[in-house]
Amino acid sequence: MLFVVILMAFIVLAPTLRAYVSVQEESRDLAAQIAATQERNAQLQAQIDQWNDPVYIQSQARDRLGFVMPGETPYRVVDPETVTGEEPAGADDQGPVSVPPTGPWYLTVWDSVQVAGEVED
Repeated sequence: MLFVVILMAFIVLAPTLRAYVSVQEESRDLAAQIAATQERNAQLQAQIDQWNDPVYIQSQARDRLGFVMPGETPYRVVDPETVTGEEPAGADDQGPVSVPPTGPWYLTVWDSVQVAGEVED
């Protein structure tokens, strides 16, 4: 008889216990999502605060757009990997095609099309 009572109690309490566990798990997941959202909100608010600072806006305009203040001389590094100094031996042999490095881009393209048409197989 005791076994039947325990079995009935288990049958009645098992779905309730399962629902309690699933609600607790969902609550932990939602708490983690809230924490992540609050962290993201804090990051975005920090960015907004940065963009409200005129000094930051000026630095971004200089970095991203290349703006300069009146009276300043702008300098732009074309290729930072270029090594200045002596040229390596064998640099004179540039192959069968020599393209002038100056002039508008479309003249360079046209010259390369002409050279490509002249090359014999």
